Amino acid sequence: MENKVKFEISTLTIVKIIIAIFAVWFFYAIREIVVLFFIVLVIVAALGPLVDRMAKYIPRLLALVFLSIIFLGGLTAIGFLIIPPIVNQIGQLAVNLPYYVNKLGPFYSSVKNTLPTYQESLLNLSSQLGQVSTGLYTTTVGFIAGIVGVVTVLVLSFYVLLEQNSLRQFLHQTIPSEHKEKIFDVIRKIGSKMGSWLRGQVALMFIIAIADGIALFFLSVPYALTLAVWGGLVEVVPYIGPWLGLIPALIIALTISPWKGLFVLIAYLLIQQLEGQFLVPKIMGKAVGLSPVIIILALLSGAKIMGVLGMFIAVPVAAALSVVILEWSELKRTIQGS
Repeated sequence: MENKVKFEISTLTIVKIIIAIFAVWFFYAIREIVVLFFIVLVIVAALGPLVDRMAKYIPRLLALVFLSIIFLGGLTAIGFLIIPPIVNQIGQLAVNLPYYVNKLGPFYSSVKNTLPTYQESLLNLSSQLGQVSTGLYTTTVGFIAGIVGVVTVLVLSFYVLLEQNSLRQFLHQTIPSEHKEKIFDVIRKIGSKMGSWLRGQVALMFIIAIADGIALFFLSVPYALTLAVWGGLVEVVPYIGPWLGLIPALIIALTISPWKGLFVLIAYLLIQQLEGQFLVPKIMGKAVGLSPVIIILALLSGAKIMGVLGMFIAVPVAAALSVVILEWSELKRTIQGS
């Protein structure tokens, strides 16, 4: 005798499945907008506490205008004072790369066949950075699209910070009272983690770049500005970042003299000690609370999916997910109990 299994699916279940499929399709279709909005949320989470403190002494609008002037002034300084010499140094490094590699002796034979590829990559990077600094005077579609994205993020961040209290009131009125306390607690924790990460990471990268630049300048190492910026950028990678910053500086110093290489190594190790003993505990101690392994995996995943932009949002996404996962059982219990 055959046992027949009968499956019954209610109309409501079918409707829920259709809505879920439509929601996935919809968010995929507007994924660029979702990413931009998430970047806005990260910026708001980072600047919100600072704006709140400033708003105790001056009007909130004036505080935002003051911060916007500082931010735009910083971007202008980077675009016109820092990027052009970096472009020049990267171009010079691409031309002189065979000379530096040849000075390394036995290492030259293992990489000489791939030197043209490295040179081309450096020249492409120099060209792309050059377009950033000269792009203010171009009208290409790609540049306009990039400017529109940046302006959109800045304008949205400005208005969200300005209307932050109104948005909180709207959420208070929208979220059911029985869920309100727990949901707002989760939102606060997510905002705190994302904001702490961005503030701490930017501060750490900035300090390390300045420290590396000062050391390389006084040691008369070529391409000091480019190497310092590289050292600051790779600080986003836990533990590995400082060594990634050291390697190119050490290689170039060794091609000049062993003593120069030794002094660069000592300088970078001293900076790493300063970072490990003082900067990281003070600046990043309460930032994310994620395992370095998780951070590295998040950065690699973000880079694979969306390149540099993906790396930027990868750690905040991981931080937000970590809060949701830790609070999920209580959230689920709160929702089911209503």
